[in-house]
Amino acid sequence: MEPSTPAPTPQSLGDEIQAYVVERQSKLLASGEASRDGRRFSWCGDILDFLAEGLDEKLAPRDITFTNAFPGPLRLMDEEQQPNGQHVRRFWTIALHRGCPIARICTLFFHRHDQVKLPQPPRVVAYALDHQDGEDHA
Repeated sequence: MEPSTPAPTPQSLGDEIQAYVVERQSKLLASGEASRDGRRFSWCGDILDFLAEGLDEKLAPRDITFTNAFPGPLRLMDEEQQPNGQHVRRFWTIALHRGCPIARICTLFFHRHDQVKLPQPPRVVAYALDHQDGEDHA
């Protein structure tokens, strides 16, 4: 019988996902419009896809999955425009460990509609399952 691995806490999982996003961010060129391996981005959403790419595969061996592919579905109501022209979109999904919900994951995606480069890296925050602030459902 295999020893059971305890489920990660929301905090530890959020930290791990944030570290992954930061690691992927380091693979972008300084211009922010291409990756070091030559991949070019035509809009900010391409960059978010690049930053999230491979996360599912990294977490799968530990039986961690998401109800919706990370970072979560695009919902127009989850975007705020700031006075400086920067937009902040919140993506929500639920992390599962062996099929059981363990955390609500919110990814704050900072971007501008007039440039490809991100004004700041995304920020991942994990909440306990009973957290409802700012979200209708994940």
